[in-house]
Amino acid sequence: MYSGGILDSACFELLLVESIQRTDGKAFRAEYDWDADVKRSAIGRPLGYKVVSTDEFKTLKSGNCERVFVQTQTADASFIVIDTVETLRDPWGAVVQHDDFRCDIPSDTNVLSIEDTIAWRRPFVLIQHSSPLVFVALPVVAAAIPAAMYVSAKLAIPRDVRLIGSLIGSKMAYSSMDKNDAVNLTCRFDECFRKNPDREAMVFEGKSYTYRDMELASNKFGNWLLSKGVKRGEIVSLMMLNKPEFIFCWLGINKIGATGAFINTNLSGKPLTHSLRTATASILILDTELTKPIADSLDEIQQIGYTIYSYGTSGQVDFAQPIDLSQVSDAKTPEHLRRNTTPDDIAMLIYTSGTTGLPKAGRFSHTRASNGPLFWTRFYDFSEKDRIYISLPLYHSAAAALGVLLSWCCGATVILARKFSASHFWDDCRANNVTVIQYIGEICRYLLNAPESPLDKVHSIRMAHGNGMRPDVWTRFRDRFNIPLIGEWYASTEGPGALTNYNTGPNGAGAIGYRGSLSRLFDRGMKIVKFDVQTEELIRDKNGRCTECRPEEFGELLLVVDSTDPRKDFKGYHQNSGATNKKLVKDVFKVGDMFFRTGDILRRDSEGYFYFGDRVGDTFRWKSENVSTAEVSEVLSAYPDCIEVNVYGVQIPGHDGRAGMAAVVAKDSMNWDKFA
Repeated sequence: MYSGGILDSACFELLLVESIQRTDGKAFRAEYDWDADVKRSAIGRPLGYKVVSTDEFKTLKSGNCERVFVQTQTADASFIVIDTVETLRDPWGAVVQHDDFRCDIPSDTNVLSIEDTIAWRRPFVLIQHSSPLVFVALPVVAAAIPAAMYVSAKLAIPRDVRLIGSLIGSKMAYSSMDKNDAVNLTCRFDECFRKNPDREAMVFEGKSYTYRDMELASNKFGNWLLSKGVKRGEIVSLMMLNKPEFIFCWLGINKIGATGAFINTNLSGKPLTHSLRTATASILILDTELTKPIADSLDEIQQIGYTIYSYGTSGQVDFAQPIDLSQVSDAKTPEHLRRNTTPDDIAMLIYTSGTTGLPKAGRFSHTRASNGPLFWTRFYDFSEKDRIYISLPLYHSAAAALGVLLSWCCGATVILARKFSASHFWDDCRANNVTVIQYIGEICRYLLNAPESPLDKVHSIRMAHGNGMRPDVWTRFRDRFNIPLIGEWYASTEGPGALTNYNTGPNGAGAIGYRGSLSRLFDRGMKIVKFDVQTEELIRDKNGRCTECRPEEFGELLLVVDSTDPRKDFKGYHQNSGATNKKLVKDVFKVGDMFFRTGDILRRDSEGYFYFGDRVGDTFRWKSENVSTAEVSEVLSAYPDCIEVNVYGVQIPGHDGRAGMAAVVAKDSMNWDKFA
């Protein structure tokens, strides 16, 4: 017979069965292997542990049936005997049916079923409630080991442990880098180069590049920059299409301790000149295929103070000096230039999309550049066996950090595409034995809208990871293309936090992230707070404090800012203190705290899944009701002949609020009468 005890809720940790004492005082031992997610050591032993004696247990028994007793710390503190219960309710109120049970249970009581627990074999117990619980004795060994597994299942313990383990692992890895003066992101590349210099690092349009090739090419570019007088800490603007030269330039810039400003290649006119001015650089490296937008604004760009150098094979550019590396040394750049890199040093300027004004230059530190990929490699089991297909633009953090940089953290191979093409996507993946594809926004919808092929499921892809896959696309995409794992994530270029959803089935499909009870206690830096749609401001109570939303309530996601922790610090926007200050909100829950306003409306369900609602400003009111443009778009997009839908609110003279309007891109076969 085995017994548990009163467990302090402040601890809220995994209690392994080996730490549960038998009533004769001997320790219960059991080997376990929780899908290799839990190592052979206790994660934590709860405080206030108390062994229940045999006599104490007998006083709780009635009859000879096998029983599990679970007690919540309520006023009467009464025990619940589960084999006499007709309708069980789990901690969230969901009904669990058992035919032989005959009694009512309070809705706030946690209940375990022997029928459920016997099916489990992993020997640990989870203490999960916000108030202390008591787990007492199972008189049968078969039921003793899995005593709280029903709760474990509802709490999705493997996901929480995977998440917490990855967070701890990445933090420890970064601490080691900091201790060994290896914060500069190029050190991630160096580790791969030293380990296996002749391993394939990148493939572009059929040509393979080893880590040695990339090392020598980036050394050349770094030495060329030094010859032009670029110094550590200075900024170099880079406007290039997806091609190996982009990565050579980027590595070379960071190797000499400088910072790269990644200019959006789709910009022209005022957004382009604004981005270049904001960068505060004096050198622009220009792809020879991107000369027109620069030529159209040449006078203003030169007045800013830029010297323009062209890089590429598409011919001479009249207003730019060509970069000739043929006589430049490929020897290593001086090591001291990248040493003593601090958490505050900026690796890249990566610009926002400019959908709410002119683009803002997010300050992407070396710490942020490493921490994200270090976490992702652990959480999604990346390894040197992976071949990652990147068709997203390299000037964006998704491709740069969670594509290229991630590959340097695990030794994987990047399959780089010049741009996304729905018609060539799967052929490229098959030809290059791709194991991981990266998506953003509507890419998955575009792939679904392509004609079906008997080769749709013929590939070696184990995972699609990215952000912005809409719920109406999720399951159809997985089923049609047979993608085992979808790694959806939520993050912003400049924000100090992220969510992710390790999704392998219908549970959690469509969610942008997951945080179970355990992980929410481990990391308290994410809060969804009540938000006023009309004023677009956070709702504060009479004391001036914000209110955290309950499960299923929509609100704005806030991320804690902690300047003492480089993983949670907000570096702000380069040369834009006004925009930086607008993203910060103080005294949210207590005097002196500070949070980053994401500008995104989210909700969290009772199981811990986060779902995207809208961007602040994209929700409008009509006839006293809030209307989510994203939700309406999702409903309309489900119609078979819809290719893309954009919903927005328009003002109607003489009426309050805004009326909904939809812009629809449809197939030629669209039946508009049926659609309406």
